[in-house]
Amino acid sequence: MAGAPESEQSICIGCGLCCDGTVVTHLAVRDESDLGAPLRGLGVEIIAAADPPVLELPCPAVQDGRCSIHHLHRPSACAQFECKLSRAVLDGAVSSSEAIAVISATLRTRDEVRSGALEVGVLQSMLDQNFRSS
Repeated sequence: MAGAPESEQSICIGCGLCCDGTVVTHLAVRDESDLGAPLRGLGVEIIAAADPPVLELPCPAVQDGRCSIHHLHRPSACAQFECKLSRAVLDGAVSSSEAIAVISATLRTRDEVRSGALEVGVLQSMLDQNFRSS
């Protein structure tokens, strides 16, 4: 989201749902060079048997919902990925405050699913509605 206002960047970077394995479970990479030195330094290995090669999420570079290597070399898929909610904010269909509320609710729901308090279908519905492109 280069060039986007700071508030819109923080919605994307501060969310972490795409990096922690919630929205997607794997990230496609072109090859070992696409993985980059920062992720290799964190011990990430690509699953070369997959076509295309992938790395399994959650990504170890995510700390407190933020990508710790965002300003460094990260896989091209990370730089290109844009969820439905981020696109809606950029298009003006959803305000930044509405998006932050959706992210907060989704994070709470994710945590409730992980603790066993909610069924995974509730989270999947939220992800399909707000984050995954059709």
